[in-house]
Amino acid sequence: MTEEEMHSQIMAYLEENNITLTEEEIEEAMPRWMKKLGTGMALAGALGGVGQSAEAGIGDFFKNRGQETTQQQQAPEEGPSEDGNSFTAKFKLGSDVQGAMEQADAAAKAGLQDAGKGTGQITSRAQVGGYIYSTATVN
Repeated sequence: MTEEEMHSQIMAYLEENNITLTEEEIEEAMPRWMKKLGTGMALAGALGGVGQSAEAGIGDFFKNRGQETTQQQQAPEEGPSEDGNSFTAKFKLGSDVQGAMEQADAAAKAGLQDAGKGTGQITSRAQVGGYIYSTATVN
């Protein structure tokens, strides 16, 4: 399998399984994934009749990637927190990442003010599935 084919297979797997990563994360991890996929395919070829498939190898690899990716996939709950001391808002991510962050931040701060909590500061931000989530917490 060529490097292009491995890259395509990995990208297809990410898309099919709704795994959202930044370009930087993909670029950083791609060499490791390709090595892992290449090793898995070589092993699958060597085991041939044993029933091992290359697809199973890459699937297992992505299933065990660690908690960091799992956290990225789970979107924060929008709106006020249970104690009312923070508010989470989201904004659709377009070509202007900085603008989307600013809009999400402003919406989170406005949510606190609308709830009568006064001003707050941004305490967390996350990018999940094409959205930026910002959480503002009371000062």
